[in-house]
Amino acid sequence: MLGGKNSVKIPKDLMDKIRKYSEVAGYSGPDEFVIHALEKEIAHLADADSDEDIKNKLKGLGYIS
Repeated sequence: MLGGKNSVKIPKDLMDKIRKYSEVAGYSGPDEFVIHALEKEIAHLADADSDEDIKNKLKGLGYIS
């Protein structure tokens, strides 16, 4: 695994999609694909000035209600 020994449980159906998409897109494997996707999403939050800004951005992205 890239970046250490952390782990996240991912449902099988989602992992199957990740494997497929990472292969089609030319990633070295699912780990690289997931890291890239997370970095891209987290970049949306990078310019937040406060916790409240982060919450508002997460709401806008549909992650929290």
